[in-house]
Amino acid sequence: MSAPLPVTAVAFLARASQLGLFSAETLILLDRGVAKSAIGLVMAAAAAGGALAQLAAGRWGHRRRTTRMTLLGTVVQSAGCLAFATLTPWWSLAAADFLLMAGAALTATGLRATLAAHAPGGRGPGPDQLERAYGRLTAAQMLGALVGPLGAGAVLLHGGTTGAAWAATAVALTAAAVAGTADRRERATASDSGARLSAREKLPAPALPEPAAGPPSALLGTLWPPLVLLFGITALYGGYSVVWAVYLRDLGARNALIAWSAACLALPALVLSPRAGAVLPRVSRHARIRCAALLLGCCACLYPLVGSVAAAVAVSLAEGVLLAVALPLVSAQVARDAGPGRTARAFGFLGTADALGSGLGTALGGALLAQGGAADAFRFSGVLCLLCAAASLIPVPASSTRPPAAPPSAPSSLSSSETGRSPHVSRSSPRIRPVRR
Repeated sequence: MSAPLPVTAVAFLARASQLGLFSAETLILLDRGVAKSAIGLVMAAAAAGGALAQLAAGRWGHRRRTTRMTLLGTVVQSAGCLAFATLTPWWSLAAADFLLMAGAALTATGLRATLAAHAPGGRGPGPDQLERAYGRLTAAQMLGALVGPLGAGAVLLHGGTTGAAWAATAVALTAAAVAGTADRRERATASDSGARLSAREKLPAPALPEPAAGPPSALLGTLWPPLVLLFGITALYGGYSVVWAVYLRDLGARNALIAWSAACLALPALVLSPRAGAVLPRVSRHARIRCAALLLGCCACLYPLVGSVAAAVAVSLAEGVLLAVALPLVSAQVARDAGPGRTARAFGFLGTADALGSGLGTALGGALLAQGGAADAFRFSGVLCLLCAAASLIPVPASSTRPPAAPPSAPSSLSSSETGRSPHVSRSSPRIRPVRR
């Protein structure tokens, strides 16, 4: 099982656009006269957009084709990038950030659900196949996270902060074009498959809307450990998104280096993500993800003690290695725990945890930056990540649900004389035995 080419292409382009703009966002806001106290509000609007989009995907995602969800996400993300490039007031930039993150969240959920729906032959993937497939998806995203900040840094040297926003818009529009082509191809494939249906054989359509299965509370109880762990990790990096540029600027880094430093997280993940399942294979996935979250929290607490740009970049590289192990395992674990028919809803919940964690980290990171500086924001993010790793050990029972009704069985080809039943008695009725006197 491998990630299809359109999935990896859209993942690369969408993430390059998103991270390219995010790496220069703080600099753009500062150049447009936005106060430091308002930077956290602008980025919190982005987190709110991502959370609402993921809630919508978790509620209605199973009724739509996953390729259609991806297309919608890339279009909304393009609109957000365009608004960010053309608008100036801080409240309009907050609205643009809302659209940008909502589109990015829908795109990520659609890509994960599309990949889960492409199991070979309609069967469940074998051992480590999901880890390998989601590792390639993560590698494509991290390649975009590497190229996006590098391109943004190059544009900042020649075209300024506004040029970086326009470059992100162009890349997002390219991702929308690729997603539209994939959606048309998927729709044509589904139509051809439907035309060739026979009475006894039905060809599977990999990206058709998924049937709803069970209440959301049961699924949330099943997915509690990976959800709370991802919440802690994204809360950590939500705080980073606010304070990182200010922190490096205080250490004496230039604008281009600040933009390029975002690639430190992407470079290790680009190389290691496809092999995340091979790291400590005898240890459970939950334990590996939990250990990575613990180490990430400890790294966050180290930044206030670092006094040079080189040391800060070295710690960031170590965090990139931990992310390369954790993120593919989280996606693979959610896909396995959700089961068939619930992947779109499960990844909607996963994206909601991602957006809520990012929003909380962004809002509190901005508040702490305004009050006590970057050091307090780093400490808070690290402690929150450690607490989430501990909370993942708390068992959350899933609500009891009635099993879904079994599909109607096909009529048997055996005659009534062969089965010993009368044709006028239903199969669910007990057999009546004669009584001997």
